[in-house]
Amino acid sequence: MTSRIPVLTTLAAYRVAVAGLPMQAQPARDATGAIVVIDGAASWWDAAALAIRDGASAVLVAEPHEVPIDAVCELAATARVPIVVHRSRLRADLVESAIEQRAGVPPRLVVAECRANADRLGATMRDAVGWMRVFADARLTVASASAAAGGAGALLRSSADGMVVGSMLATVTRPDGAVLRVQALGETTTEVEIDEPVGRSELATITERGRWVAPGRFESGERMALRRAIGAVEGTGLSRDLVDLLHDAESAARILRGEHRLRRFG
Repeated sequence: MTSRIPVLTTLAAYRVAVAGLPMQAQPARDATGAIVVIDGAASWWDAAALAIRDGASAVLVAEPHEVPIDAVCELAATARVPIVVHRSRLRADLVESAIEQRAGVPPRLVVAECRANADRLGATMRDAVGWMRVFADARLTVASASAAAGGAGALLRSSADGMVVGSMLATVTRPDGAVLRVQALGETTTEVEIDEPVGRSELATITERGRWVAPGRFESGERMALRRAIGAVEGTGLSRDLVDLLHDAESAARILRGEHRLRRFG
């Protein structure tokens, strides 16, 4: 039997996740040798760097709100431990299921729509870009974009070959909670809908055989994210989460500013 990995966290949901993995994880009193869970609502990039300096074996960033490109680039360049990022609207297990159900059939076009209040629209757009990147299996570039006080729209292309990947429409709404809908269209169509105000999350795949809706997920996102962090520590130690977050964040920021060029990450 392998030894349990210590986990340092002050977040209640992650304390529950540690308790739910009694054979793999145990609470820690300090960062040395531990997976350090950091609340993404504050300056998580600074907290992550501090945890790494204190000897953390991995860092788990929970729901990053802001992503300052230069600071996070520096963190990605200097980190020597895995950094796992949990984004509830882009859950790793949901992404894996969506890709698996497509059975290798690439989409012809990806269309994303997101709505949120002004404070959360950028983060919701970031996750919409992430879904587009996943379905296209490519790094993206913002080919054209327009933005106004009420939202933004953009056309995105593959940065590798310049082919059109799809479009995004983002709208500012007053109610709290974000809504994200993504359709990967083609011979196989995938529909992802995440409606936070009503607590709805659905993944559906449509083929010539009909429409199949994936079963609901009973494991909390926090427990799933912690398992990924444990796997990174016990396995290869590699994670592309931070690189992907940077890519998605700069794409979303450029769309909101109406800019077209995108720096390439990874």
